[in-house]
Amino acid sequence: MSKKSKNNKATISIKRRFILYYLRFITLLKIVIFLILVLLLFTDLLNKPKQKLRDIFVDKTAELGLVFKHLVIVGLVNITEDDIIEAIGGSYGVPIYSLSIDDIRKRIEDNPWIKMALVERKLPDILSVTITERTPIAIWQFKQKLYLIDEEGNRISSKNIEKFGDLIHVVGQDANVYARSLYEDLEKHPSLAKKVVSAVRYGQRRWDLNLEQKINVKMPEKGFQEAYDYLNSLNKEGKLFDQNYKIINLKDPGKYYIEKHEM
Repeated sequence: MSKKSKNNKATISIKRRFILYYLRFITLLKIVIFLILVLLLFTDLLNKPKQKLRDIFVDKTAELGLVFKHLVIVGLVNITEDDIIEAIGGSYGVPIYSLSIDDIRKRIEDNPWIKMALVERKLPDILSVTITERTPIAIWQFKQKLYLIDEEGNRISSKNIEKFGDLIHVVGQDANVYARSLYEDLEKHPSLAKKVVSAVRYGQRRWDLNLEQKINVKMPEKGFQEAYDYLNSLNKEGKLFDQNYKIINLKDPGKYYIEKHEM
């Protein structure tokens, strides 16, 4: 075998060993990285170093002027700026990166008025909060207590109910669940809907509508819209109010009953 051939074989052998060592090194490096990630994500072993690094980062950014100076709030209707400031949990002048965006968002959304919140840092010194409030559609009376409810039947608040006196008053267990469909049905005849003072839910079956002039209307289990159309026709013809009606029984679609107040 020639000397040149031996040298080529020796070179190939060195390359193979180098590749083998390289692959082993890469595999070991991947294992180390994986273990570090596990320690970071699933254990508390590196909490102190992580917190120290975070504190250094927060301090350095504050030195550069990244501090909380201005609050911009979009979407306030029924809650106050003070409610948002309380949820932020940090005063003006603190490093802006010391404020946890996710924690602030969760605290804001803990307020039953809030449907959704978006919290953003706008460097160098602005915290921006955009909220979507729940819209009350009715006042729900349940177990002798009053609650504002939204279209999904969620309880919003039991305070300052008097501010929402123009909303329909629904009464009974599960009345909050069916309030939206009732609201939508009533609004098909808006002028008559304004005359509905309250509605009482009987199980999962039907409603009693209480109109102005103390008129009680017993609506059917099925065919609500047809019965409501009939009421609307009476109203348009001037035959619903000022007639001394006490009860209008529409539970039987085939036969309606009317009872008047005693004179």
